[in-house]
Amino acid sequence: MGEIQEKLLQSKSGFTYKIRTAMPKDAKKLIKYSQEVFSEGEYLLTTVEEYNITVREEKRFLESFLFGEGNLAIVAEHNKEIIGFLTFHIGMRKRIQHVGTLGMSVAKKYRNQGIGKAMLSELLNWAEKNPIIEKVTLEVFDANKNAIALYKQLGFVKEGRMKRGIKIDDNTYYDVIMRGLQNSSKPRLFIL
Repeated sequence: MGEIQEKLLQSKSGFTYKIRTAMPKDAKKLIKYSQEVFSEGEYLLTTVEEYNITVREEKRFLESFLFGEGNLAIVAEHNKEIIGFLTFHIGMRKRIQHVGTLGMSVAKKYRNQGIGKAMLSELLNWAEKNPIIEKVTLEVFDANKNAIALYKQLGFVKEGRMKRGIKIDDNTYYDVIMRGLQNSSKPRLFIL
């Protein structure tokens, strides 16, 4: 079951926020949040124009994380407003179920406050206790220096590069960097 215990935290600038499991009842708020983030996020794969999801679809999406054995969706929330979102899912096939991939975003006005690090740390602590998960992976645009610095700080190592994997317009390309975290001495994650 993909759930974490709710935590109250303090940002670098001093405001209080919480990290908790994303629930189906968050669907409307998450749609609003996602539309805002996709409109301001230069380093996100999805564009605001192609994000067309109904509340019903979003509820089903969130339920799949809540009830999936190796899946997790969490939100960061401040004053009942979603300010960050993280999803993690394991492979669908038996031979890749030990590996999961994460996606994460933080609203622009709340970046550089430690929110992304807190959500990612919560995921890694949850994954360490999950008997299925041995490795956490992610992909990041090569120009997203802040995200890359965070991933390095938490122990993610570069595992590959897809040259020109993202095409923004006719003249702008980004490489995609693949990063992973695992404990090489035994098939379990590091605990942060």
